[in-house]
Amino acid sequence: MGEEAPPAWVDVICPAYNRSGAIRETVDSVLAQTVGDWRLIVVSDGSTDDTDEVVRSYSDPRVRLVRTEHHGAPGGPRNIGLAVSDAPYVAYLDSDDRWLPGHLEGLLRHLEAGARLVVMGSVAVDGDGAEVARSDLLNRVWHPDLQLVWPLYEPSRVGHVRGLVEAAGGWSTGVRGMEDWDLWLRLADRGEDFTVASEHTAVMRLNPGSRRHTTAVADYLPLGAVATEDDAKAVLETVFSGENQDRLRRSWAEMTVGWYRSMAASDRLSKAEDVDMEKVYEQLRWYALKGHDRLMLGDLTYVEDGGEFVLVRPLRCVDGAHAERLRAFLWTGDHARNSVVHEAVRRRGGRPIAAAGERTR
Repeated sequence: MGEEAPPAWVDVICPAYNRSGAIRETVDSVLAQTVGDWRLIVVSDGSTDDTDEVVRSYSDPRVRLVRTEHHGAPGGPRNIGLAVSDAPYVAYLDSDDRWLPGHLEGLLRHLEAGARLVVMGSVAVDGDGAEVARSDLLNRVWHPDLQLVWPLYEPSRVGHVRGLVEAAGGWSTGVRGMEDWDLWLRLADRGEDFTVASEHTAVMRLNPGSRRHTTAVADYLPLGAVATEDDAKAVLETVFSGENQDRLRRSWAEMTVGWYRSMAASDRLSKAEDVDMEKVYEQLRWYALKGHDRLMLGDLTYVEDGGEFVLVRPLRCVDGAHAERLRAFLWTGDHARNSVVHEAVRRRGGRPIAAAGERTR
């Protein structure tokens, strides 16, 4: 790392904390890219192992180490990487992920054609490196409403034009998790849309202990209140019965296909070039009616509140403001399935909830 690297066409930002055992594979995957006009900025987040030494061992001047104090979350190091970056395009790569050789080529093809925010397809691997999943048909369709409901996409899949993230306020530096979801939501609110590529070029190691999977659920969608815990248990038993599960599956299929059709009719739907929306609708129906082996509304539970037992759906969200938006969306958009819970609550003499402070008729 002695000589100075020439200006890069794309800067790759890689936050790392105590990743000496994994980061060599990450760096090597960048070195193997089919395009060479890049710079890799590894931001060591106060690492206490030999991560820094591993990165410094590379003689390629395009590999740069930036050391910072420990933040405890990747948002801060990514912001530091952005401050160092001066290339017209930026890509992200987490320190336990890697890319296939054509990843940057795919990103740049779309960015140089005028896209501002691009996501590539992904392959998930287990601890032994064996493939266990890859981004599917539904993952290759994007719309702001989908971004509101689900945490799309992981940073190692994403590239964008320089300055885009800074204009939206940068990466969140909190430790709650979901920094990527938070940022993509803010970009969507500013009118930025993802361009979705079909190639599966980002290889991500599954980590059940990651903050994305372990962040505690702090918000709920309330659907009804009953007087006793026995009443609440009876509501759950009714909702989870075979008859109501069949009804919920049909309702979910009808609602979701209609929702996707409405998004497809808007000017903000983005999909990979190989995506046929009729195939998307077929996949949604199959998923609801045949392919989903878990309970519909299986996370429905209850909490005690003010002497009542409130039936709630836990919400995965980035903060309280997101939770409010998500509640409003689900109260209206998922009305048919919520109605099954409302009916079960009424049978126990309870109080259905259709929106904040409202009682259903």
